[in-house]
Amino acid sequence: MSRIEKYNYSGRTDDAAVHERIHQVIKDYNGESDVPVITGFSSDEGVKRNKGTAGAAEGPFKVREKMGPYAFTDDLYDFGTIIGTEDLEQSQKDLGDAVYNVYKNNSFPIIIGGGHETFYGHYLGARQAFSGSLAIVNFDAHLDLRDERPSSGTMFHQILSEDQEADYYCLGLQPQGNTKTLYDTADKFGVQYYTIDEVRETDAADKVAEQLEKYDAVLMTLCMDSLQQAAAPGVSAPSPNGYTPSEIHKLIGRFATLPNLKSFDVSEVSPPLDINDQTSAMAASIIHKFLSARASF
Repeated sequence: MSRIEKYNYSGRTDDAAVHERIHQVIKDYNGESDVPVITGFSSDEGVKRNKGTAGAAEGPFKVREKMGPYAFTDDLYDFGTIIGTEDLEQSQKDLGDAVYNVYKNNSFPIIIGGGHETFYGHYLGARQAFSGSLAIVNFDAHLDLRDERPSSGTMFHQILSEDQEADYYCLGLQPQGNTKTLYDTADKFGVQYYTIDEVRETDAADKVAEQLEKYDAVLMTLCMDSLQQAAAPGVSAPSPNGYTPSEIHKLIGRFATLPNLKSFDVSEVSPPLDINDQTSAMAASIIHKFLSARASF
């Protein structure tokens, strides 16, 4: 069983008697119902296996640091951080169990990775909680459909190979970052995918949002390497022509309103690769946008 580490939030306090920032309102999660629950996954074993640059294991802590001072007055809870090991498969199972513990109380996990291998653990927890049709919507520069030893590049191949009721939507692909083999694999599985230019120049996002409404459950995941390098330099595989901050905030706000959305994760923040904590601050801002846009949990 992976170790779980709690995080102590801090930040500016204007009036100790008035709780209006995240560090003042957030509480440890103890089985409360119908609330958003921050859950960390400290792992970059999948990034290492995928021949990337390690550092994402520090993401859950640095992103929380940036979130702490943000203005917020609603209920918010924190489960803690699952500390992953070199046994990635067991670490992902442990994350899945943690996520399921949130779901079973009808609460809403907001997961901070960790490399994008975070999503497989996210998925395992969801499948313990929800049967029926499942949609995955991924904002990412990469398809992550490699057929090899589990890593940060294999999650969606693993899921689609074993789950006949799961469908995969990917928005924001970088053509230079995905080989013909990956596109052929996507076509084999019936993946609906869109390049960054298609997201910008067509109504692809609106069409996907409409299609997602038919599923029993929807899981959403954001890989921070889908953002432009100028806005998110602290990732293993930066994208010079990725989403702008305005674009990704608008998209996350749009998809946050889906009534059948069950959870959301943000992955691939790597503080050792960052510049002035830009990427951690961006991830924190995106999570705040999500919390603000979601009408109820």
